[in-house]
Amino acid sequence: MFWRYVFAFALLISGGFSYGSVNSTEINGAIQRGRSFLTNLVEAELNLLPEFPGSKVYWLFHDNYLAAKVLSSSHPEIAEKISAAIHREGVTNSGKIELLFGEAESPLPFRHYQLKEVRRIGDKIIRTEVVTDRKMIGWEAYADLLLLASISEKNPVAAHGHWKAALQLWDGNGFLDPATRQHQIYSTYKLALAVLAARHLSPPESVPENLLERLLTMQANSGGWITDYALSGKKVGQANVETTSLAILALEASLVSKSAKAKPGKK
Repeated sequence: MFWRYVFAFALLISGGFSYGSVNSTEINGAIQRGRSFLTNLVEAELNLLPEFPGSKVYWLFHDNYLAAKVLSSSHPEIAEKISAAIHREGVTNSGKIELLFGEAESPLPFRHYQLKEVRRIGDKIIRTEVVTDRKMIGWEAYADLLLLASISEKNPVAAHGHWKAALQLWDGNGFLDPATRQHQIYSTYKLALAVLAARHLSPPESVPENLLERLLTMQANSGGWITDYALSGKKVGQANVETTSLAILALEASLVSKSAKAKPGKK
């Protein structure tokens, strides 16, 4: 899952995203089910979402921060309550995940993170993640960090360079970086980051043909997105807030790109 567990050339189609057999109706349906998964998890007492259904752990960053962003347009009142709950705990930022929205003050160079316990309420634990001052060495080997760097980098040439380096790790099923080799599982959130990065770049890049389809197949019956999948394609883990939020953001970005591509004069 995103930062907590961070330790082939692709065929590209020019001029926009590749969608294969995926259509806008299917994407919109997946987004709606994902939003329902998130809203159903909001706990009224805390106005926060647990890490996954049944969990007693509530991550302010990145989970609840991302959930608030995702729900801000469809469920603004819920999103506002989540944001207020985060600030109630005295936490204002993580220094990393905010880069997806241009809100991280110094996203680069990447630095190591620290997991912090904010407080306990009975058997419930509120936690968060913050970056430290210690610079991260060797991050260029990891697909997720390369994709995030392509979003954060202000220099277009460097940004596209990070993107191309990430695509070198695509093996047709997922991003085969050192973390994947070590654990023998692909991470779903990296698929979402690839869509977000491709959409963010100027000019936009194309994602591998079957990447969006793979992302959609990782949605569970609950509406949430499963965290990982085996090299065989079998789903591993369970649906959680962070992965679901990133998947929804990616699907929304894909719809924006699809709409732009369909307009006359757009590429």
